[in-house]
Amino acid sequence: MKKLMSLLFILITILGAAGAFNTPQTYNVPRSFEFSKNYYNVYGSPDLKATIIGSNEFERGQIVTLLIDLMNKGEFLGFDTENTPSTQDDIYAAQTEIKLEDKIVDAIGISASLSADPESPIEVKSISQQVGSIKSGQNSLSPVKFDLKIDKLAKAGEYTLRLDLAYDHQQNVQIIDSNATSQTYDANYWYEMMKQNQTLKIIVKKHAEFEIIRTNGSLVAGNDGIIEVTFKNTGEEEARDVKAIITPSDPISTSDDKAYLNKMGPGDVAVATFKINADSKAVNKTYSIDTVLRYQNPEGDIKYSDILQAPVVVRKVGLFERLFGWHF
Repeated sequence: MKKLMSLLFILITILGAAGAFNTPQTYNVPRSFEFSKNYYNVYGSPDLKATIIGSNEFERGQIVTLLIDLMNKGEFLGFDTENTPSTQDDIYAAQTEIKLEDKIVDAIGISASLSADPESPIEVKSISQQVGSIKSGQNSLSPVKFDLKIDKLAKAGEYTLRLDLAYDHQQNVQIIDSNATSQTYDANYWYEMMKQNQTLKIIVKKHAEFEIIRTNGSLVAGNDGIIEVTFKNTGEEEARDVKAIITPSDPISTSDDKAYLNKMGPGDVAVATFKINADSKAVNKTYSIDTVLRYQNPEGDIKYSDILQAPVVVRKVGLFERLFGWHF
């Protein structure tokens, strides 16, 4: 047989149970064709382990990039002899075969995909990533990157992502046309496909969240009035040094746009009082005043709430108010 290189792929899917990390398994595949003697049966396989690079804690409402490092911890477990070489060419073929067999632990052409539970507030925006190949004992050349969108209404806590990995690895090598004198040979390679999965954990951070639960008071066009706005911390984290800031727009104005609320723990309620003026041209209707709360989280970082709408009722001066100064 003249010099011949034959690359044969036997694709075997090794499915892992969802959830916990699935250790890959290997097994012998019957070969119905032989080009030469097989001197050794070797045992081992790649074993990919994934680790999140950097912090796994994120804020709700963010689009973030998750960086994942892959390391191949595959081990060469040993071998046994299937055929004993006799001639010099056979001995050379057997020695060459065992050298090439150690690549059984290398992961080739790795594809990685990340997914979240359909009910999860975490959405994976990235498609499957091609990682390349990783030799045993080495890491991926660069991190695998997946973009995640965290729902703004996500509850604080731990969420699970599933990382699915698929790759080829060398299963067996046979040497043909070996020539010990000239140190030449050809080789046949058998490959198989493997699949692994691993769960990764990310954390949505606790934070304060606010809503306006009521507004007391009303304004009379052309006059000043006192408005009380009641806020509630509906989040999971304490807010310190809380300051409510209003930004009214025509026909409503104020020179008193800040109110200090001190500290608000989860579930706490606080009332902010503002002196507000309604222009004489204001009509009878409910106006909305943009309101933001500035606060510090327990780590001392300055944070701002979403813009909240404080409803304020404005009415015209009635007849009795004009004649007698009565207010209702």
